[in-house]
Formats: sequence, C-alpha cells, structure tokens
Amino acid sequence: MSRGIMIAGTHSGSGKTTISLGIMGALSKKYKVVPFKIGPDYIDPTYHRFVSGSFSYNLDLHMLGEEKFKKLYHEKSRCGEISIVEGVMGLFDGRDSSGFASSAHGAKLLGLPVILVVDAGGMSKSASAMVMGFRDFDPELNLAGVLLNRVGGEIHYEILKECIETDTGVPVLGYLPKDRDLVIPERPLGLMPPEEMKDLEHNLERLYYLIERNIDLKGILQRANMIEKKSILKQEIIPDKGKPKAKIAIAMDGAFCFYYRASLELFEEKGALLVPFSPLTDSQLPDGISGLYLGGGFPENFGQTLSQNKSMQYSIFNAIEEGLPTYAEGGGLMYLMKAIRDRVGKKHSMVGIFHGEAVMTDRLQNFGYVTAEVTKDNVIATKGSIISGHEFHYSKIEGSSDITSYIIKKPEQNRDWRCGYTYKNCLSSYMHIDFYAYPELIYNFLSKYINY
Repeated sequence: MSRGIMIAGTHSGSGKTTISLGIMGALSKKYKVVPFKIGPDYIDPTYHRFVSGSFSYNLDLHMLGEEKFKKLYHEKSRCGEISIVEGVMGLFDGRDSSGFASSAHGAKLLGLPVILVVDAGGMSKSASAMVMGFRDFDPELNLAGVLLNRVGGEIHYEILKECIETDTGVPVLGYLPKDRDLVIPERPLGLMPPEEMKDLEHNLERLYYLIERNIDLKGILQRANMIEKKSILKQEIIPDKGKPKAKIAIAMDGAFCFYYRASLELFEEKGALLVPFSPLTDSQLPDGISGLYLGGGFPENFGQTLSQNKSMQYSIFNAIEEGLPTYAEGGGLMYLMKAIRDRVGKKHSMVGIFHGEAVMTDRLQNFGYVTAEVTKDNVIATKGSIISGHEFHYSKIEGSSDITSYIIKKPEQNRDWRCGYTYKNCLSSYMHIDFYAYPELIYNFLSKYINY
C-alpha cells in the first residue's frame, strides 16, 4: 500500500513550498517519497527531486484533463510509499473564477486529504477565522490538518494551536518559526533554480531539523489516504522491424531546463532515446540523432555564452535546414530567433532560423493557461487540432515575418494571437505543453525522424 497527501497554502507566499520540501526531505530518510506539483511550474519539481531523490511530476488539469490527471497520479504514486503533492497559489485559486484546476479541485479528484499551510506571523485568534473559512468554503474537501508558518516561538505556537483546534476542530500538526535562511530567493520566472543556490544543502539540513523537531510527521502519515499497489499496465510499444530507435537530442543545461518529467518518460516509452546536450558548452549536436527538442529556460541570462558558441549555432542551423524534426518551447523559441535582446538592451546573436528578435521586457507579456488551434500542419500536429498549454514569459518577438501555425486563445480574456513559428520540419512556440496529455503528438514527431 502507498499513501498520499496534499500540502496547500492559503495564498502564494504562505510557505507551502518550504514546508513541502522539508516534509519531503525528512520523510525521504525513511520512506520512498514520490513528489508531485499542482500546476505548470517547472522549478518547484527540481527542488522536489533534490530533496527526495525522486523525480517529481506535474499535475495540471488544464493541460492533462481529468482522466490523464488521475491516471498520471495513480501510475506514479504506486512507485513509492508516500506521495506528497504540493499545491499551487492559494488552495482554491485556479484557472478562472470557477476555481478550475485549483489545488482543491485536484485534491477532490484524487481523494487526497489536504494539510493547509497558514502564514501565522502577527496573528493569534484571527488564525481561527482564516482556518474556519477554508474549512467551510467547500464541505466536500477533506481538510485534514493545519501547519503554521512564521511562528514567533513555542508560546506563540501554543496559543495558535489552542485557538484553532478549539474554534474549528481542525488539528494543528506543527509549525515553522520565522527564519530568513529558509526563504528561497525568487526571480521573474519563479524560484531560483537549486543549482544556482549557495549553501542550499546546509539550509536544507536546517529545514529538516526544524521539520522533525516541530512538525508531527507521524500524524501527517496517519492522515494520508491509502492507495492499493497494483501492477501498472502500460501500452506495449512494438518497434517496426529494421527501423532503428529514434535518437532525440534534448537541450539540458542552465539555459534550457524546463521539461515535464512525464513527457520525457512518455517519449522513451514510445521508442525515443533522449540524448542530452548543452547549447552552452557543447560544440555540436550529438551524432546520429533523429530529432531535436529545445525546452524552455533562461537563455536571456546566458545570452553572451550562447552567442559566442557559434559552432553549436551552426550545427543546429544546418540540421534544421536539412530537415531535422525540431520542436522548441519558450526559451527554445528565443534561441532559434535571429537574436535575443536582454533587459539592458544588449543584443546577442542566436541561431537565426527565424527572422525576429526575442526582446526582454520588464513585465509579463503573456501569462497563464491558453489553448492553441492548429491552423497549419506542423511537426507535431495536424491542421484543426486543439492543444491546451500555458505561457509565462517576459520576452516578446519583434520584426518577425515568419509563418505561424497556431492561433493562441485565452477565452476568459477574449484574446487571441498568432504563434507556433514553422520552418521546414521545425516548430517553435511560446506555448508549453505536457506531452503526457497528447501521446499522438509524440507519434507524429517520431514518425518524421531522419538520421542526421
């Protein structure tokens, strides 16, 4: 049997990520922990992996739909002893005013008990009113306990615990004290990646100590629901006789690091061999590849290094010119443009498959869930297909006259715009998708492979 629970917050910044990481890391000392993240965030799962030793999976209702959402959770959770799902934003915050794709929505679909993280700094009995509101807002939700963050000390905690439990009946399972060293720095696209954090292991050890000292881990385990472990039936992939396995070069370094783990695993299940390479440090694409996948990331932060690596740019440019199937998202799109202009206005030359420039701005250009209508056949989808995804970027494309194959729509804002730049067998877009929701897109991509 395996168990599962969700750690959610009252709002963004409540401390749910810090507490989730601490619980994952502390429990990983004794149990096989499988982490999950509600929503499209890429960086939190890298911290989950760092603290637990296990890959983390994104659960996003907009991109996956209900059936794939549940399938992914049950498929991966059975690989461990305890699944910990970190929520997104506030517990009831979702895609729109209905709360669709919120943490609460996901918890109810999966039957997960929820532990609510409350920022209790400067509060006493007012914390009861907050917990009571969350308890009563949706009676179908199983609010199994409360964890308190930024508590002033043991006396403050005892007051808070007595108030909340007496007033609401919801058990308080522990707390974290105010501690600046426990705060993970942020930048425009979210948390700073773990590989760029100084003293991370030292700070995490302190976090684990505080979690083990001040939080009832046994009580959390007791409240987690049970999932029966059964054998997972996966679709058997029978390769065509005589056809070699498709080797897909995938950009993996500090500039290109935004990928959904479930997507990559599905690529491998469908017959792809993913070959990592670095546009920052390698001189050319790997030999014998059948396709290229350029994920999102922070190319604007590495503009000079990427620009100076001309041999890699030539290698990618020539491969795409020769018809190599190529898919690029977010930062990958920026890299394939003629240039990236950073936040101080400095221009860095890039691969140049497309004619526009990716220009960094000081505000979000597009943010949130979107849907793409495919208007032209491309390397992953046929005309008329509808694909759900998300955008989150501060850059915009200027000066492009390139052909596009998407109409991106944001229905709740009554907006649409063109994206999905195409050239030969290359598709590049700001929209990020989770291929786990669309195995047919993987088949389409792999069916076009060539030996380069």
